[in-house]
Amino acid sequence: MNVIDHSTCTERELLARVATGDERAFRRLFDAYQPRVYSFAVYLTRSVPLAEDIVQEVFTRVWVAREEAREVEFFHAYVKTIARNVAANHLKRLARERVILGELLADAPATTSSTEDEVLENEFRRLLDEAVAALPPRQREVFLLHRRDHLKQEEIAERLHLSYHTVKEHMKKALAALRLHVERRIDLVVLLALQRFFW
Repeated sequence: MNVIDHSTCTERELLARVATGDERAFRRLFDAYQPRVYSFAVYLTRSVPLAEDIVQEVFTRVWVAREEAREVEFFHAYVKTIARNVAANHLKRLARERVILGELLADAPATTSSTEDEVLENEFRRLLDEAVAALPPRQREVFLLHRRDHLKQEEIAERLHLSYHTVKEHMKKALAALRLHVERRIDLVVLLALQRFFW
């Protein structure tokens, strides 16, 4: 059985070997590119645990789609695209969990465990404030009464002399607009980070 010296293989040769399921060749590519993906993810998310999740998902996707590897001409561009998509998806999911659920409008003080978490929390707060300011006046009023003042939709309807159904519709439209605004901004943040930082 021939033993392959992976240390002398070109990147294209490694990719061809990865396409056949060669784990040692994959490990060489992982070792070469993991620090870049990790640094990018930390820079973008300011969160070590989230960055580690992103790295794991990026290279899991590379391995799962390994048969495509032999067609890849520039691996750095290939892995960069995967990293961009994975990071954007993670940030969008986090934004939906934090922003759309209204956690950032709570009056309780933030309980962050590190400076990195605080930076990420502040970025979400900024995005949310920007999105809320862009809402039509009535939607903004309904959203803030519900999320900031903790009024139930029935109470908002009574206070604003609106039907419960109207309040519910304003809330639904406000949440959809906030989600769309934040997700679009996250895509821009990811693209800017890639341009400034990644390779």
